[in-house]
Amino acid sequence: MINSVEKKTSNQTGNAPLIPRGSLFLLMIAFLSVMLPHYANIEAWLVVCSVGVALWRASIFRGWLSFPNSSVKTLLVLIAIGAFYLTYRQQYTVESAVAFFVLAVSLKLIEVKFTKDCYLFVFILLYLCACQFLFSQTFLTALYQLFATCIVLSVLFSLHKGRLNVPSRVRVFELSKLLVISVPLVISIFVFFPRIAPLWSIPLSTGKAQTGISDSMSPGEIAELTQSAARAFRIEFTGEAPPRSQLYWRGLELDLLEGNTWRSSELISGRFLGRLDEVRTTNTKGKNSYDILIEPTNNRWGYALASSDVASNNIYINERGFVRFKNNIIQPTRYRLSYEAPNIGDRALGAPLGKTQARSLSRDERRRYLQLPLSGNPKTRLFVTELLNQRVSQSFLIQRLMSYFRVQPFYYTLKPPLTNSDFFDDFLFNTRKGFCSHYAGSLVYMLRLAKIPSRVVVGYQGGEVNEQEGYLIVHQYDAHAWVEVWSDDAGWVRYDPTAMVAPERIENGLEQAVREEGSFLSGSAFSSARYNQIGVIRWMRLKLDSVNYNWQKWVVGYDGQTQLNFLSRWFGAVTFQTLALIMTLVAGLVIGIAFWVLSADKKRGPVNKVVLEFERFCKAAEKSGMTREVGETPNQFTDRLAERFPEQKESLAYISRCFNYLQYSRTDDKNEQLRLLNSMKVKSRKLLKAIKKSAK
Repeated sequence: MINSVEKKTSNQTGNAPLIPRGSLFLLMIAFLSVMLPHYANIEAWLVVCSVGVALWRASIFRGWLSFPNSSVKTLLVLIAIGAFYLTYRQQYTVESAVAFFVLAVSLKLIEVKFTKDCYLFVFILLYLCACQFLFSQTFLTALYQLFATCIVLSVLFSLHKGRLNVPSRVRVFELSKLLVISVPLVISIFVFFPRIAPLWSIPLSTGKAQTGISDSMSPGEIAELTQSAARAFRIEFTGEAPPRSQLYWRGLELDLLEGNTWRSSELISGRFLGRLDEVRTTNTKGKNSYDILIEPTNNRWGYALASSDVASNNIYINERGFVRFKNNIIQPTRYRLSYEAPNIGDRALGAPLGKTQARSLSRDERRRYLQLPLSGNPKTRLFVTELLNQRVSQSFLIQRLMSYFRVQPFYYTLKPPLTNSDFFDDFLFNTRKGFCSHYAGSLVYMLRLAKIPSRVVVGYQGGEVNEQEGYLIVHQYDAHAWVEVWSDDAGWVRYDPTAMVAPERIENGLEQAVREEGSFLSGSAFSSARYNQIGVIRWMRLKLDSVNYNWQKWVVGYDGQTQLNFLSRWFGAVTFQTLALIMTLVAGLVIGIAFWVLSADKKRGPVNKVVLEFERFCKAAEKSGMTREVGETPNQFTDRLAERFPEQKESLAYISRCFNYLQYSRTDDKNEQLRLLNSMKVKSRKLLKAIKKSAK
């Protein structure tokens, strides 16, 4: 049945050769290998469609089904396009573009019948491999794509040498040899090819939602974030890192209270659609500085310690004292800041923020930082009024409020009980169970009732030290909220009421703070960070993270400035002309070595020359209309030629005898082998001329 299907197809299209079955089998494996990571980024029905088409093509391969006719294919395409439009209409993102590409490639698979189709499909799969880097640029992704690329290239190898019945181990060896030859060339091009900014700076957003801090904070939001072990950013200090208790990574101020939700009044412009500037850092020699590699957030706010100065061209500090990016963060991005060593004082009872207070509050700012709803929470209002009636100073009042959290039986938990509509009353005087957003929001509410300008600040606190590489990892579960209070004398001063309730949260991190409760990453059973107490798992997690960090730093982030800095260590001052000269010399050297290796391969011995000579004979014989079939032996082929050209029967038999003797005999007589090979060459050329003449 299989043969009948293939013969029927071959008759319909003339002499176009069908794909060898071994190559088609490899092609199916290559298709699934390339598609597998894409299935995580597209809709479920597209996955079902793609797998369904693959099964259909496999059924044709097995002879259970036949190729669809034009009507069926047209109907299939129309249905697929209609479904795609209904799913992705008005979504002009990279994700939708790749999804359409995946759909088109899947449908194309059903049409792959002949060798020429297979060549085209292989190149399409290679392009689809590269598209995966639009979604992920980690080291593991690169490793997997290299694996998938090898499988795809093996299809080409099978198409070229499939008829020679080469053993699998030889195919693997030949393919590996090509990779070994190509790797130095690829590395040379990557290291030395000049980075031309516009080609490396096209902003491509996947449009996927990202986990991270938002510009509003309702009770429970940060608790949800603390259940994620996703990485927020990594930091590398030029000198000794500040103590953990001073690592407050400021991101946003939440200055407006609406109901029980704190929001930011800052207007941040929308998505930037222009060209991304290449990141350039300034020299911070002699200063304390740190580099941050932030994960994509699709927002513009960055994170920094207080009293930091900008030291890279892709960020700035806004009028409120927070770091902002010039473009949305749509890919892993690095930036640099210098900073003043923090004041190692009482971390909870007021830490001045240094440079942020070099001015006084305007009337609008003072009104904004005192904004509160006109009614609600009567107990809290009465509590603050009683304190104010004692006519104490502002600093004393703040200390009283902070001490309230320490003296009263408050409890730090990621599973707080529900509260009623008067949230602050219920929390401060009834439940007294919550986490950072409860404490920070309540303190600001009370401060504003006392007419003290203040704001909630959200960001991250602490971080995990990767001892293997010496950098800091900040995870989503390090998300934190604290308070900044305005003082006419000292400017903005940080207060952290959470530290009054659970000092271990600030000193040792969230894992230690909720150890007794057992709520650390309780919703992430498969997160390796949840099993930090197992040394091997933690070591492997940090090792993998350091590999990814260096991959991001030296490969993905290898931009123009990194290239110049790197090459300047070896060649001094590097110009564009120097790069071009180095590139030419290195590429010439690598290509020369590659030619030398490949040429040496062709001189391995007379046996391979015999195969090549017979292949040339078969190729030339095709002009007479006689094509050697897949799996046909030299004897069978020459016998078939002899049936058509009986006058050349003896010459054809001589060629096949020479081939068999040279290929399979165990003689070590090199002179005899060479003599027979030359005789075979001469005879085959004369024979081809005679066949050509007879065919006319």
